[in-house]
Amino acid sequence: MLTSLLLCAAWAQEPVPESVSSQLDRVTVYSGQALVERTFTVAAEEPGRLQVVLGPFPAGADRSSFQIKVEEGPAVVQGMEVRQKTGKLKDSERDRIRGRIVDLQVDLRRLEADRVKIEAGDNLIQAVIARIANGGEDATDPVALETLFEFVEGRSRLLDLARVDYEASRDKLGREIKQLEQALGGRGRETRPFLEAGTALFFELPGAARLRLTYLVRGATWHPAYDVRVSPDLTGVTVRLVAELAQSTDEDWEDAEILLSTSRPSVGLDPPDLPVRTVTVPVPVPSAPGAAAPVLQENELESLGAFDDKAFKNNVGTGGGGAGGKFGGRRMRAPEVQVQDYGLTTQFLLPGRKTVKADGQSHRFTITDVPLDVRPERYVVPSRSDQAYLRAEVRLGGDTPLLPGTARVFLGPDFLGQASFPVLRPGDKTMLHLGIDPNLTVEFETVEDERDDPGFLFSTVRVTKAFRARLKLSASARGPVEILIEEVLPVSKDDRVEITAVKVQPAALAGEDDLLDRKEKGIIRWRITLPPAAEQAIHWGWQAAFDEDLHPIFREG
Repeated sequence: MLTSLLLCAAWAQEPVPESVSSQLDRVTVYSGQALVERTFTVAAEEPGRLQVVLGPFPAGADRSSFQIKVEEGPAVVQGMEVRQKTGKLKDSERDRIRGRIVDLQVDLRRLEADRVKIEAGDNLIQAVIARIANGGEDATDPVALETLFEFVEGRSRLLDLARVDYEASRDKLGREIKQLEQALGGRGRETRPFLEAGTALFFELPGAARLRLTYLVRGATWHPAYDVRVSPDLTGVTVRLVAELAQSTDEDWEDAEILLSTSRPSVGLDPPDLPVRTVTVPVPVPSAPGAAAPVLQENELESLGAFDDKAFKNNVGTGGGGAGGKFGGRRMRAPEVQVQDYGLTTQFLLPGRKTVKADGQSHRFTITDVPLDVRPERYVVPSRSDQAYLRAEVRLGGDTPLLPGTARVFLGPDFLGQASFPVLRPGDKTMLHLGIDPNLTVEFETVEDERDDPGFLFSTVRVTKAFRARLKLSASARGPVEILIEEVLPVSKDDRVEITAVKVQPAALAGEDDLLDRKEKGIIRWRITLPPAAEQAIHWGWQAAFDEDLHPIFREG
């Protein structure tokens, strides 16, 4: 069971606590921090109270977030205290580095034995060559001489291969030892602050208990990124959701389950209070003290960081290849990220156990491939550009939401550039912009620009402008393409100036949204389909009517 933090435990009156090591089990990464879960085992030979101490833990961990619960065994947690200490971390990462250096040095000494063997082989070959050169008994025997040459040639080749392997292994071990010694020097020369957790356990029966320790630590973050691959004919788009993860918590995550969450525990769970707004005469007012940071209670930590294994098992298939390892010729699916969408938050459990060093470097982990339904088109604004732009309206299928993030977009094998995705849930749509289509050319020209001044009996001025755009698709295009053309007519901000669309051919779109956009924004649009080697002209224009005493200004932004 979970217990509240007891920060007033009188350790001085207790026996010396037993130092217990813990094993990293799972890390839940949020934006800016992570929930670390460690397990440890404590054994008691008789019932009664037992004091244990765990650590060291990163100094950046939130002391108020430390919690311990018993997962199995006859123990009861009676209290816990988290203290900050300063030292050289005798039992920390520094000792692990030292142990690794010792292991590598043993491997290096073993390599020296290989070097001795290689040198002995070289000496043997040199002795054989010297004997032949000095006219030994085999020097005049053609058969014996041929045999010796084959021996020398074969042995020399093997020794050369062995020497290359030896030198490569020696250099690799040397580099790794040097890097570790540099890391050890950086971590070992100075004392550093760290946290230590002590807990009081009561064993109701003799035996062993397995416990879980959790805490929040700053310095970890992740964000989604996407690799978008579009087929050259724009008939298909695949999106790979990738997690970019980095951490500098001063604690390496080795062989741990990594869970990525979109929850934001640092924001707090309570809505803001209604403000109090008053009007007063300005007078000097002393500054109010800052509000205390929110403290996460144990039920809040559970809701934010507790990974619901049962929910994942019930909602996500295992993707395995058959019971008992007997596949019977069936295909075995690769391990996949498990996704649980809670509506307010989404969690991603990476397959297998991962190691993420506390070096601040970015690590990329594939989450899932997202199915998208695609509606490709070319987009043209003839009066502003003679280029046609590729774009595709995509609708999210499947049951995995898309998080907001940047995307690298590829058209076939070509990298087009970067785009962005908004938050998308199944059924939502967005537009992917894919750059210029060189197969579609656009020519624009003004075909009429006239001003009709009033006569003797009239006072109305009429200004008319008409335009034409010619669109042509090259013969090398892979098939018919759909083109959306948009233009803008002037929108009058004064009722005394009347704007009318004229000479529109072919007919513009007249759906409800199209007519509303034309009325409010002046947007007029066409949607046409062109086969390869075909062309089509689009005509449109506008007429402005106003009294001759007015002098309207036509602006274009």
